[in-house]
Amino acid sequence: MPLSTAREKLAKRLSTIKSLTTREVEAFSNATEILVEPTVAYDSVATESTRQSAAESVELNNISLKRGQRIATEGDLVTDEMLLRIAAVRNYGASSRLMNRFFAVLLLISSLFWVAWKFIQHRGVVPRLALSPRMTFALLAFIVVVQTALTSFLFTLAEYAAAQNTRAPYNDATVWSFAIPFATASLLMTLLADRPTALFTGFLNAVIAGFLAPRGMEFVVFAAIASSVAVYGIGRYRSRQTVTMAGVLVGLASAGLALVILAYTQQPFVLNSVLLSIATGLASGFVTAAVTSVMLPICETSFEILTDVKLLELSNADLPALGQLALRAPGTNQHSHAVGQLAEEASRAVGANALLTRIGALYHDIGKTAAPEHFVENQLSKNPHDKLKPSQSAKIIISHVTYGIKLGRELGLPQRIIDFIPQHHGTRTLHYFLKKAQAEARSDQEVSENEFRYPGPKPQFKESAIMMIADSCEAAARSLAEPTAENIRFIVTKIVDAIIADDQLGECDLTLREVTQIRESMIKSLVAIYHSRVEYPGYVPATTGQFRLVGSPDEDGEQSAKYMNPDDIPVSPGGEIEDEAFDRTQEPNASDSRAA
Repeated sequence: MPLSTAREKLAKRLSTIKSLTTREVEAFSNATEILVEPTVAYDSVATESTRQSAAESVELNNISLKRGQRIATEGDLVTDEMLLRIAAVRNYGASSRLMNRFFAVLLLISSLFWVAWKFIQHRGVVPRLALSPRMTFALLAFIVVVQTALTSFLFTLAEYAAAQNTRAPYNDATVWSFAIPFATASLLMTLLADRPTALFTGFLNAVIAGFLAPRGMEFVVFAAIASSVAVYGIGRYRSRQTVTMAGVLVGLASAGLALVILAYTQQPFVLNSVLLSIATGLASGFVTAAVTSVMLPICETSFEILTDVKLLELSNADLPALGQLALRAPGTNQHSHAVGQLAEEASRAVGANALLTRIGALYHDIGKTAAPEHFVENQLSKNPHDKLKPSQSAKIIISHVTYGIKLGRELGLPQRIIDFIPQHHGTRTLHYFLKKAQAEARSDQEVSENEFRYPGPKPQFKESAIMMIADSCEAAARSLAEPTAENIRFIVTKIVDAIIADDQLGECDLTLREVTQIRESMIKSLVAIYHSRVEYPGYVPATTGQFRLVGSPDEDGEQSAKYMNPDDIPVSPGGEIEDEAFDRTQEPNASDSRAA
């Protein structure tokens, strides 16, 4: 008899004594509880040892049965041997059914994964993060496998917790199972891919949970609704708190669902059951947030996924790359921010990843920190290219791409960000320096065009293509003496047409309609920036030349330049602005100051 039962019986016997009052009965009960001690103590070690010894002492009875052999006939006397034969047949059937169940579940899961692949293949590239179908499927499969293993383990743990209790509702594995984080997979896919894929993942896991759960249909519904809340209950993943808030929402929804299932299964709706169901439902939300927080950086690193949070971390101006850019090449740093604003708005216009484009813009010219004075935006006085050979100038300018890639890898930048460095120039040539080299070459000397060509590749995705257009448009608008709406439209259209004519957009998935939307977005943004220009002291009225000089001459007699006519801005056949080709020691209207 258990100790608690003995004490309860003693209390009942005392309550039957009529001469004792209620207070006296309670006093005697409390006093005598100490005297009731167990006479037998459970020794788990000895018990297990005895069981092991008993199991080893049992002799094995090998039963051999042939196909078609008769085991028993109606009217036969039941013997020990007959019972052993019947038991052998039953055990053989059980193992056979278990094997059949295993293969059936394996076939079912394989079918579900096939359906998942077809769904992802039909959807194509995930637009926001540009995940390929293969990468998306690999991510989904990894998350589903982890979710399935976790769910199976926690169902076993719930059954163990129920077996350790004898009182309701603590002895019910279903109630403990409400704490399982069914929404983890869908929440991860929401943060790492997109909502449609995440919703599909949630329903996929709900079906698998139905096969693992003791109450299949109830947990299919529970998992599906919890996953849907995780998918649609949160906004963009812009801070780590998003995961916590998602966990709270999932917990609240799971608590409500637990009560609904409790009522549906017609279990006693008593206070303990209600409280335990609510507690396990809320626990499901917190466990979902905890597991997601652990899995998120693993998935980000393993599959090289750039989430919004990771991108925002890269925008920190205190990071080494951005700090060095601001210090060594302030003009390039300002240009990068301006390009980022233009490209971000254009990305929104065509549904590209605006945040990725803006962060890519911050890093696209980090290679210029090696020789910042050779780029026009950082030149305060003379142009060093005036004293260099064309081939030397081309080598210095092109090297900012190769050095930028090397620097990006040394700093551990994501590959997607590094891709902006070569792709925003594509395979265009430094047209001015090429023509200058050809003009200076001897008649028997051949100038290699490859020496004046960027290594590429051409833009491979929308965001880098938008960056290419924004990079040239910002530089051109900055060079206009009169940045009117008409002049801005003229020069932006000229740049976009040149980029298209040079086939620089032929390897990305931009459509002509999207290119038009990008162009109009650039024009709108640039007009908004330059629509009102205040004439500060030192302003020089317009001349009739192709450019005018602005500001006071420095000690070398050089000044900054603004082009009066947008058609005079040195735009290469590939749509690049070659400001480095401008010789500021010349007088306005000089015929050779314009890039060919």
